[in-house]
Amino acid sequence: MENTPTQPPLPIHWNIVVRQALVLAVAIIAYSALIYVLDINVMSMSAGFINFLLTIALGAGVALMTIQHQRTLDGGFISFGRALLVGFATAAGGLFISGFWNYILVKFIDPDYPTRMKEQMLEAWSEAMPPEVLEEMERSSTGFEKMADLGSTALTSLFVALFFGLISGLIAAAIGRRTPKPGTSA
Repeated sequence: MENTPTQPPLPIHWNIVVRQALVLAVAIIAYSALIYVLDINVMSMSAGFINFLLTIALGAGVALMTIQHQRTLDGGFISFGRALLVGFATAAGGLFISGFWNYILVKFIDPDYPTRMKEQMLEAWSEAMPPEVLEEMERSSTGFEKMADLGSTALTSLFVALFFGLISGLIAAAIGRRTPKPGTSA
Protein backbone atom coordinates (compact mmCIF):
# COMPACT_ATOMS: atom_id res chain seq x y z
CA MET A 1 0.00 0.00 0.00
CA GLU A 2 1.53 3.29 -1.07
CA ASN A 3 1.28 6.38 1.04
CA THR A 4 0.30 9.42 -1.01
CA PRO A 5 0.05 12.98 0.26
CA THR A 6 -3.77 12.68 0.43
CA GLN A 7 -3.70 9.53 2.57
CA PRO A 8 -3.03 9.68 6.30
CA PRO A 9 0.53 8.63 7.10
CA LEU A 10 1.18 5.05 8.07
CA PRO A 11 2.10 4.44 11.70
CA ILE A 12 5.74 4.81 12.61
CA HIS A 13 7.41 1.45 13.13
CA TRP A 14 8.61 2.02 16.69
CA ASN A 15 10.18 -1.42 16.90
CA ILE A 16 12.65 -0.33 14.19
CA VAL A 17 13.32 2.94 16.05
CA VAL A 18 14.03 1.06 19.30
CA ARG A 19 16.25 -1.49 17.55
CA GLN A 20 18.26 1.26 15.83
CA ALA A 21 18.53 3.18 19.12
CA LEU A 22 20.05 0.06 20.68
CA VAL A 23 22.50 -0.19 17.76
CA LEU A 24 23.53 3.43 18.37
CA ALA A 25 23.90 2.81 22.12
CA VAL A 26 26.15 -0.19 21.51
CA ALA A 27 28.28 1.79 19.03
CA ILE A 28 28.76 4.68 21.46
CA ILE A 29 29.47 2.34 24.38
CA ALA A 30 32.05 0.47 22.27
CA TYR A 31 33.76 3.76 21.36
CA SER A 32 33.70 4.90 24.98
CA ALA A 33 35.05 1.55 26.20
CA LEU A 34 37.86 1.78 23.65
CA ILE A 35 38.80 5.23 24.93
CA TYR A 36 38.74 3.88 28.48
CA VAL A 37 40.89 0.83 27.66
CA LEU A 38 43.41 2.96 25.74
CA ASP A 39 43.40 5.49 28.62
CA ILE A 40 42.99 8.47 26.28
CA ASN A 41 42.74 11.89 27.91
CA VAL A 42 39.28 13.09 26.89
CA MET A 43 39.45 16.31 28.85
CA SER A 44 41.41 18.35 26.30
CA MET A 45 39.64 20.75 23.97
CA SER A 46 40.60 18.75 20.86
CA ALA A 47 39.35 15.48 22.38
CA GLY A 48 36.11 17.17 23.39
CA PHE A 49 35.63 18.49 19.87
CA ILE A 50 36.34 15.08 18.34
CA ASN A 51 33.90 13.42 20.77
CA PHE A 52 31.27 16.04 19.92
CA LEU A 53 31.64 15.47 16.17
CA LEU A 54 31.75 11.70 16.50
CA THR A 55 28.63 11.65 18.66
CA ILE A 56 26.77 13.82 16.14
CA ALA A 57 28.02 11.70 13.22
CA LEU A 58 27.06 8.39 14.85
CA GLY A 59 23.68 9.75 15.95
CA ALA A 60 22.88 11.29 12.57
CA GLY A 61 24.09 8.20 10.70
CA VAL A 62 21.95 5.75 12.63
CA ALA A 63 19.00 8.18 12.60
CA LEU A 64 19.33 8.53 8.83
CA MET A 65 19.27 4.75 8.39
CA THR A 66 16.09 4.62 10.47
CA ILE A 67 14.51 7.45 8.47
CA GLN A 68 15.37 5.71 5.20
CA HIS A 69 13.76 2.51 6.45
CA GLN A 70 10.61 4.36 7.51
CA ARG A 71 10.57 6.21 4.17
CA THR A 72 10.66 2.88 2.34
CA LEU A 73 7.73 1.63 4.42
CA ASP A 74 5.88 4.89 3.69
CA GLY A 75 6.07 4.37 -0.09
CA GLY A 76 9.27 6.32 -0.77
CA PHE A 77 8.27 9.63 0.79
CA ILE A 78 8.61 11.12 4.26
CA SER A 79 8.00 14.68 5.38
CA PHE A 80 10.64 16.65 7.25
CA GLY A 81 8.56 16.62 10.46
CA ARG A 82 8.01 12.88 10.36
CA ALA A 83 11.67 12.29 9.51
CA LEU A 84 12.68 14.53 12.41
CA LEU A 85 10.46 12.58 14.81
CA VAL A 86 11.91 9.24 13.70
CA GLY A 87 15.50 10.55 13.66
CA PHE A 88 15.22 12.34 17.00
CA ALA A 89 13.62 9.34 18.72
CA THR A 90 16.34 7.03 17.40
CA ALA A 91 19.28 9.29 18.30
CA ALA A 92 17.91 10.44 21.67
CA GLY A 93 16.99 6.88 22.67
CA GLY A 94 20.43 5.53 21.81
CA LEU A 95 22.23 8.39 23.51
CA PHE A 96 20.11 8.07 26.65
CA ILE A 97 20.80 4.35 26.93
CA SER A 98 24.52 4.79 26.28
CA GLY A 99 24.72 7.40 29.03
CA PHE A 100 24.45 4.66 31.63
CA TRP A 101 27.79 3.21 30.54
CA ASN A 102 29.59 5.83 32.68
CA TYR A 103 27.49 4.87 35.68
CA ILE A 104 28.33 1.18 35.24
CA LEU A 105 32.00 2.02 34.68
CA VAL A 106 32.29 4.13 37.82
CA LYS A 107 29.99 2.13 40.07
CA PHE A 108 31.13 -1.39 39.26
CA ILE A 109 34.27 -1.44 37.10
CA ASP A 110 36.56 1.44 38.09
CA PRO A 111 35.50 3.59 41.07
CA ASP A 112 38.71 5.66 40.75
CA TYR A 113 37.85 6.79 37.21
CA PRO A 114 36.31 10.16 38.27
CA THR A 115 39.51 11.05 40.15
CA ARG A 116 41.62 10.25 37.07
CA MET A 117 39.30 12.33 34.87
CA LYS A 118 39.60 15.26 37.26
CA GLU A 119 43.39 14.96 37.16
CA GLN A 120 43.31 14.78 33.35
CA MET A 121 41.18 17.91 33.23
CA LEU A 122 43.57 19.83 35.46
CA GLU A 123 46.55 18.59 33.43
CA ALA A 124 44.95 19.45 30.09
CA TRP A 125 43.97 22.96 31.14
CA SER A 126 46.89 23.87 33.43
CA GLU A 127 48.79 25.83 30.79
CA ALA A 128 45.75 27.57 29.34
CA MET A 129 44.28 28.99 32.57
CA PRO A 130 45.57 31.15 35.38
CA PRO A 131 46.32 29.24 38.62
CA GLU A 132 43.45 30.84 40.55
CA VAL A 133 40.91 29.80 37.90
CA LEU A 134 42.36 26.28 37.92
CA GLU A 135 42.06 26.10 41.71
CA GLU A 136 38.41 27.21 41.49
CA MET A 137 37.76 24.56 38.82
CA GLU A 138 39.27 21.91 41.07
CA ARG A 139 37.12 22.96 44.04
CA SER A 140 33.91 23.19 42.03
CA SER A 141 34.32 20.10 39.84
CA THR A 142 31.83 18.01 41.79
CA GLY A 143 30.39 16.61 38.55
CA PHE A 144 33.03 13.89 38.52
CA GLU A 145 31.93 12.58 41.91
CA LYS A 146 28.29 12.49 40.74
CA MET A 147 29.14 9.95 38.03
CA ALA A 148 28.46 7.16 40.54
CA ASP A 149 24.98 8.52 41.36
CA LEU A 150 22.18 6.91 39.34
CA GLY A 151 19.89 9.93 39.57
CA SER A 152 22.56 12.33 38.35
CA THR A 153 23.48 9.91 35.57
CA ALA A 154 19.85 9.67 34.43
CA LEU A 155 19.40 13.45 34.45
CA THR A 156 22.67 14.10 32.63
CA SER A 157 21.90 11.34 30.12
CA LEU A 158 18.48 12.88 29.48
CA PHE A 159 19.90 16.35 28.75
CA VAL A 160 22.68 14.95 26.56
CA ALA A 161 20.18 12.75 24.71
CA LEU A 162 17.81 15.66 24.07
CA PHE A 163 20.58 18.01 22.90
CA PHE A 164 22.55 15.61 20.70
CA GLY A 165 19.37 13.80 19.62
CA LEU A 166 17.87 17.03 18.32
CA ILE A 167 21.02 18.01 16.41
CA SER A 168 21.43 14.50 14.98
CA GLY A 169 17.72 14.26 14.16
CA LEU A 170 17.74 17.62 12.37
CA ILE A 171 20.74 16.64 10.25
CA ALA A 172 19.30 13.22 9.42
CA ALA A 173 15.83 14.64 8.65
CA ALA A 174 17.28 17.29 6.33
CA ILE A 175 19.14 14.58 4.41
CA GLY A 176 16.50 11.83 4.56
CA ARG A 177 13.26 13.65 3.83
CA ARG A 178 11.58 13.06 0.50
CA THR A 179 8.40 14.71 -0.62
CA PRO A 180 6.60 14.09 -3.90
CA LYS A 181 7.07 16.74 -6.57
CA PRO A 182 4.02 18.95 -7.07
CA GLY A 183 1.65 17.63 -9.68
CA THR A 184 2.82 14.00 -9.37
CA SER A 185 1.24 11.22 -7.43
CA ALA A 186 3.24 8.92 -5.22
